[in-house]
Amino acid sequence: MKPQALAVVCAAALALSLAPNLTTAQQNAVELSLPEARALAVHALSNGRPELASKIASGLLEADPRSPYAHYVLANAYADMGRSRDGRKAAARAYRYSKIPVQKFEAAELAARLSYAEERPTLTQLWLRRAVQNAPSPQIEAQLGKDFAKVRQQNPFSFSLNGGVRPSTNVNNGADTAQQVIDGLPFTGQLSGSAQALSGVIGSLDGIAGYRLRGTARSRMDVSARIYVQRIILDNAAKIVAPSLRNGDLASTYGEIALNQQFAVGNPGSSVNLDAAVGQYWTGGNANYGFVRLGAGHQWQMNTRIALTLSASVEQRFSARSDIYDSRTLGLVVGARYKLGSGDGVTVSLNLLNTNSDFVNSRVSAAAVRMSYSFADKIGPALVSFGLALGRSDYPDYVAVFNVPGGKQDRSAYADVNIFLPDIDYGGFAPTLRLRAGRTQSNVSRFDTREFSVAVGIRSKF
Repeated sequence: MKPQALAVVCAAALALSLAPNLTTAQQNAVELSLPEARALAVHALSNGRPELASKIASGLLEADPRSPYAHYVLANAYADMGRSRDGRKAAARAYRYSKIPVQKFEAAELAARLSYAEERPTLTQLWLRRAVQNAPSPQIEAQLGKDFAKVRQQNPFSFSLNGGVRPSTNVNNGADTAQQVIDGLPFTGQLSGSAQALSGVIGSLDGIAGYRLRGTARSRMDVSARIYVQRIILDNAAKIVAPSLRNGDLASTYGEIALNQQFAVGNPGSSVNLDAAVGQYWTGGNANYGFVRLGAGHQWQMNTRIALTLSASVEQRFSARSDIYDSRTLGLVVGARYKLGSGDGVTVSLNLLNTNSDFVNSRVSAAAVRMSYSFADKIGPALVSFGLALGRSDYPDYVAVFNVPGGKQDRSAYADVNIFLPDIDYGGFAPTLRLRAGRTQSNVSRFDTREFSVAVGIRSKF
């Protein structure tokens, strides 16, 4: 056999279909070079003969089981024969063995189409992300993003995973100084090291899995489970200030199961939401409290530029330590979004809450306003937004050594800059960078705090 020659052994019917005048011996074995076999496979596919193409691909795979081309031909042949599952598996092998990005793109895109034909939307989303990773142009990537959004809307399952790592000057929300001062008067003794601001690194992971129980053009009901995990690593300076404090003492975990009902009302984009949730919160490895929450919200899409939101909630917490620490919190959030002619967005929200409890130090009324501005166009390689939050909290019956005259009042101001780098992505996931700085001032110095942090994370582009 000549170099690069390939013996493709076909059934007599195949040989007859190729050359009816061949002898019987010639019909049993047709010798083709690799380029000839590949060209013949393409010709067979383009002329509606997937069975022939699959046999040629099988012959190619006998010569080279890792041939991405042969697996890709076989996948297309199976697709034309209506064998979506076999085709998707062949496309997956083509993707695995491909070394060239355009080949990986073609294999992933085919696997996505065949997964969709199998009515497996989650697997379709996975293959679309792999196709995005190897897309040959921004235009094709944008179209894949639209396809992903369409499949996500159809998929009853939903998944969200966000994470980040951020160095911080105050990982424990500790006080600025060791001196205890109340209403300007110093008191004997110092705050413990663990009550003072400690520096280190905060890592967090937030995962949500949901399932659509039912849905129509005007309403949908979803159930979801969420787990939020935060872990802290103290640096050497913090360990000197608080030598007995362990990283695990500052760990926290939050979990909830929620049910949400959404109705479309009024203008397109307007909706009413009803939700209920139960969950648990742990700190330092121990249960802190369980909770039940009910909420309702309304969004008005006034026009293409203006949207208004209003939501209210009530949450009952059940302390794991004692009934005296049980509490009930009422919350109200009012917000507005405005899209400028340039495409930039402005958002303003007001958050009000009131907590009542038998434990006097948990009784609080608070208000916070947040303003943010997001740029529609990239600044260099980045999409940028920034925000400012101002807050005030009033604890009317607070006790610190003695009843604080007039209660404890905290005032806070925090600013943040958020940077998203969509062009530095993998499978549609791109890095984020968040800079946050601010302080809280209180008439009880234990709650005078400052923070500067830099958070690095990832989020989906679509």
